[in-house]
Amino acid sequence: MFKQAILEKIGSYDIEKLRIQYDSHPYYGKIDIPNFLPEQVTEQCAIELENLPLELGKKFTRKGSAMWEYNNLTNTPIQEQLVTVLHSSEFISWVEKVSGVDRLIPDPHLIGSGYMKSFAGDTLKVHTDFNWVEELHLHRAVSIIIYFNKDWDPEWGGALDFFDFSKKTKVSSTLPAFGNMLMWTYHNLVFHGMERPMTCPDNVSRKGIRIFYYKSNSKPDPIHPPHRSLYWYDEDEKFPYDIRWKK
Repeated sequence: MFKQAILEKIGSYDIEKLRIQYDSHPYYGKIDIPNFLPEQVTEQCAIELENLPLELGKKFTRKGSAMWEYNNLTNTPIQEQLVTVLHSSEFISWVEKVSGVDRLIPDPHLIGSGYMKSFAGDTLKVHTDFNWVEELHLHRAVSIIIYFNKDWDPEWGGALDFFDFSKKTKVSSTLPAFGNMLMWTYHNLVFHGMERPMTCPDNVSRKGIRIFYYKSNSKPDPIHPPHRSLYWYDEDEKFPYDIRWKK
């Protein structure tokens, strides 16, 4: 249901302008795009996430950070529709064009990603992201966050701050406003976080979804080089072959 609307929306963006903006961010590629998804998609995700009971998620706590995470798609049919699009060939191709990072691979297990929700008093301490997902044996390459917070007051905090490689100077900041999307290229010195405890009302949560893409550092095996499906068999060598090898 979401796919056509989302692909039409991202198709309306000027890829060259986005790529220039992405590459102009200091130290590493990053871009913020307001109102990224069709509004009805953002709205449905916001409602689903708002109504999710905390006990259906798991609480992330590390060095004082706090966040509820939901990556069980059986509990979130709207999220499942969105993830299906964000993991699609068409969307990944768009991410590759904007970021300049090719051969991206999605994570079907949603390790560390999926819906997220946090509340007044919560923080996300400045950190660098994990660089490897054991379940897939792949390296982190590009990250995306899309926010679902309608009428978010900047005075409440909740902006995600990004720093230089020395962790001393803030170079950009993204508000968790309704429909805001940010995307950045992985680097082991991309320090980011939300240090100031949020001051939003108790009945308001900071909501969004995180999607991570990966790359493989594998190289073709010289002993068994890449080949197409082999329909021919050499009885003498007892080994399959490609008829084109005989020419």
